[in-house]
Amino acid sequence: MKKYDLLKVLGISFLIVVLISWVVPAGIYTNGTFTSLDATAPAGLFDIVNIPLLTFNNFAEFGILFLAIGGFYGVLNKTGVYSKLVEKVTTNWEKKNKKFLIITTVLFSLLSSVVGLNNVLFVLIPFFITILLKLKFNKVIAFAATVGSLLVGQIGSTLGTGIWGYVNVIFGSISSDFSMFTLILVRMVLWLVVTILYALLISATTKNKEDLKAIKSEIKNSKNSKKETVKEETTEKVVIPLYEKTETKKDILPLAIILFIMFVMLIIGTYSWVYTFNVEVFTTIHEQISEFEINGYPLLTNILGSIGQLGTWNNYTVVFILVIISLVITWLYSIKFSEAFSAFVKGVKEMLVPALYAILACVIFTFVLSKSTNFVFTMVNQFVAGEEFSLIGTVASAMVTSFTYNDFPTMINSFAVFFSSLETNEISVVALIFQTIYGLVMLLAPTSIFLLAGLSYLNIPYKDWMKFIWKFALVVFGIIIVVAFIATTLA
Repeated sequence: MKKYDLLKVLGISFLIVVLISWVVPAGIYTNGTFTSLDATAPAGLFDIVNIPLLTFNNFAEFGILFLAIGGFYGVLNKTGVYSKLVEKVTTNWEKKNKKFLIITTVLFSLLSSVVGLNNVLFVLIPFFITILLKLKFNKVIAFAATVGSLLVGQIGSTLGTGIWGYVNVIFGSISSDFSMFTLILVRMVLWLVVTILYALLISATTKNKEDLKAIKSEIKNSKNSKKETVKEETTEKVVIPLYEKTETKKDILPLAIILFIMFVMLIIGTYSWVYTFNVEVFTTIHEQISEFEINGYPLLTNILGSIGQLGTWNNYTVVFILVIISLVITWLYSIKFSEAFSAFVKGVKEMLVPALYAILACVIFTFVLSKSTNFVFTMVNQFVAGEEFSLIGTVASAMVTSFTYNDFPTMINSFAVFFSSLETNEISVVALIFQTIYGLVMLLAPTSIFLLAGLSYLNIPYKDWMKFIWKFALVVFGIIIVVAFIATTLA
């Protein structure tokens, strides 16, 4: 059944990993040494039931984030101004829909590459998907230009704190010569190439569909069409999630201003300035706020509560900001609190399924984390064992770890030590391979949080996405291998 397509793919992937745990011996890498148990650490019947429950316990933050995004858009719809904004943008781009599609594709890929905060960038996704659907693009194209572009941007991460920022922290601790600008030109060119290829794929797919519609139209209107048996394409009304068309005379400008301020604030608050560029200005400001007292009373600290300094905000902080902005919008547009609350709940309900899939995407990650020793360390040790750099072994280890450890910081932190004996130039190539392979795997794997959440949001079967993306993925994989080989040769 299409309804449970994603769940079946995820379930099969989980069972395959469980079977591997029964075959491959477990191991661990500690104190610079790999230790094998010479025995497996398999998942038993209790584990198969318990691990999904642990997943909800450990990764509920992703589900709560998506629910908050849904609730936020529920309040936006209640204003009526959001619908007015959508209609205005749609009208302005109706005759230039292809251009809007390409701009959206490049924009999200660029933001993901430079900023690297897909949890924050996803806040924009429902708005752009609504525009694309109203511009008559199908769901797969709308998904590809938005969520897909976010994942493509990770392949060529440049200054993104969520990807290369963590690479800088972890590999920088291994090699003092490593920095945010290591191989920056290579990564910029790589981003440009994969983004251009991806935009061409989207454009070509759209063109093919339009040509097919034109051919069908010619057949339908031909004089002999009555004598021919032609299966006409049924036009179903597209249901746009998190969008309600309403009429209002209220002004758009206040909403546009507050949404812009919110987005900038979220970017500043979640981008890791200290670890990425060693910028400590927000740390200083936070300390001054904490130390500010009136007659010995820490007024500002008590008002703000335990919110972290700018640059350290997490998913829960993003949820908090979305709720606060929802309340501000409620006040700004004179919406009754009860109506705003009902609208928020309605939006939450619409995002319930994507939120569940966002959590379940971490089920395999939970499994490997639940074992003090696991087979992934053994496999990586087999791939890269020895003092010399292995291109194929590094690529293989990046693929395995990306699939199982879908959280990039944890993955890098756990497996960078396998490469600590390499030369600085070789470590740079390793970092590049892990970044690019991780981005590619997240574009394909059922362990990708934003992939599963996005597909379920638009109710797109997993096989439809794979049918769209597999050729592009093969080409990009080949490009990664070539670039890594050249970098290895020059290292």
